[in-house]
Amino acid sequence: MLLADELVKGGLKVLYISNEEGVKGSLQEKFLRLKISSPIYFVEEYNPKQFRGYDAVFLDSTQTVGMKPDEFKIIKKQFPETSFILVFKANRDGSSKGGTDWEHDVDAIMHVENQSATMEKNRFPGGSNETIKMF
Repeated sequence: MLLADELVKGGLKVLYISNEEGVKGSLQEKFLRLKISSPIYFVEEYNPKQFRGYDAVFLDSTQTVGMKPDEFKIIKKQFPETSFILVFKANRDGSSKGGTDWEHDVDAIMHVENQSATMEKNRFPGGSNETIKMF
């Protein structure tokens, strides 16, 4: 949510699909705790028709949305100007519950834990793999 907040502050229009958590209760508590006041549009229902007009779309979580890598390829073609941020659940060992099927279809993979983020894969020239403090 902090990344979504920063994107909105940078002038982007952001859609956040909170399929796993929903848009009430604990999500609102997070907004208050994280001091997020940017106009981020939140929905619970996953529906690609909603993506039109947004610069960035968050899918939280990709597993609960039920999206598969082949479907993601189609959606990226339908919305070439939209950036997608896919949130995956993690296993106890820290690995993604999304498995390795997604690794070839995304530009970057970031592992977020204990208020830090580590870039695990980065297709962007000059990109860093060092751990950064997020919060």
